[in-house]
Amino acid sequence: MFSRKISIIALAGIMILINIFFIKYFSVDYIRALRPFTTLSFCLLFVLFKGYKHVKLAIAFMLFFISDLFIIKYDILLFNNLTSVVRSLGYFFIGLHLLPKFKVEIESKKTLIAYLIVIFFCAIMFYELIDIMSLTSKDLIHRYLYFFYTLILLVLLILVGNYNFRYNSIQSTSCMYFTFSFVVSDLFGFITYYLGMNAFCYPTRIFYILGLAVLTAYSVLPFHREVLYEEDALENY
Repeated sequence: MFSRKISIIALAGIMILINIFFIKYFSVDYIRALRPFTTLSFCLLFVLFKGYKHVKLAIAFMLFFISDLFIIKYDILLFNNLTSVVRSLGYFFIGLHLLPKFKVEIESKKTLIAYLIVIFFCAIMFYELIDIMSLTSKDLIHRYLYFFYTLILLVLLILVGNYNFRYNSIQSTSCMYFTFSFVVSDLFGFITYYLGMNAFCYPTRIFYILGLAVLTAYSVLPFHREVLYEEDALENY
């Protein structure tokens, strides 16, 4: 377990440094080409440590790698759309992984408040992303794909929020961390590309690497058996 943690942390640190170096000194073509290489590096750890036992997460990892290949030609509308479709499918399979743990329980006031916070965050993010797309949408299909992509993200946030609120374990918290890292990375990525704010390229890539690292850790590290959060357990007693 210790060697797995060290390997994941070391790879994350190395990849962050390499990506920062590329962003600072190389053109956008090289920066984009480095992204699938970064994802592939974590894929190798994922396979080496037998993370593929989580089939849906393995499929999501594969889809992220494919979408990163499409990003290399992101300025071409076809590849831009393919990136949105394939990445949406990756998030969809993460959602399928979380779906068995989903259950709506509003008896707990703390859980209800937490839900409202997550939904509020989702609504704000949804509004901001739609606003960005309305300024730069290229055609109708592109815009619809973007809406679908954003909707998948919002549903995923609700699923992972429910998972963490119900179990409140190290494993559920790790799941929340990698999900939010991907979402924040995508948000900064849209700002970088559609608004031309290149400074956001750094957090885009850093949060993406953190998401890959925590997703790998979530899949390959041995966790204790999860039980419902104590408050829920008392209510169900």
